[in-house]
Amino acid sequence: MARKRGGRVPDLSRQGTLPVPKRSAAALGAPTTEALVPGLEVGGFDGASISKKGPGRPTGLDGRAIPRRMRVSSFNSLVGREIKRREWSENMAYGWVMGNWETLVGAKIAQHTTVHMIKDGEVHIECDTTAWATQLKYMQSTVLRLIADKVGPEVVTKLHIYGPKTPSWRKGPLHVKGRGPRDTYG
Repeated sequence: MARKRGGRVPDLSRQGTLPVPKRSAAALGAPTTEALVPGLEVGGFDGASISKKGPGRPTGLDGRAIPRRMRVSSFNSLVGREIKRREWSENMAYGWVMGNWETLVGAKIAQHTTVHMIKDGEVHIECDTTAWATQLKYMQSTVLRLIADKVGPEVVTKLHIYGPKTPSWRKGPLHVKGRGPRDTYG
């Protein structure tokens, strides 16, 4: 394989035995000679036996490529770096507010409210009753403070709180302009 690539073929004819230091051999009770393994020194692999001749990957004394030491970053750091590079941090904060609305405001409030959208730092919230919409308007400063504590200041600046949508009486493609039904709700 090394000949095909035009590389240096290792000389294995010199393979023999090397003396082992007497202190370590006597201490282990091992024979005083050890087989020579190409690419490995007596004390084990060290960086001195790596040969780098010309372009390409560095090889050991036996001509085989030395395995690369890969330092792989964690997935969290890779995603965080990409978010900063693309300047998505504000959008990620908006997504966090929408995804964690229940933990942010509590289970009882989240049961009666839904976040419809967040645009330009303004959160649009719809409540299931007008009473909940009124109460949430009173608690607006508290909710904004909770959001600022979690995602940072000046990310969310305003809450738009809406009551339930009234039912539409318009049915079908044709419609007559006018006030619509009256005395329906008392």
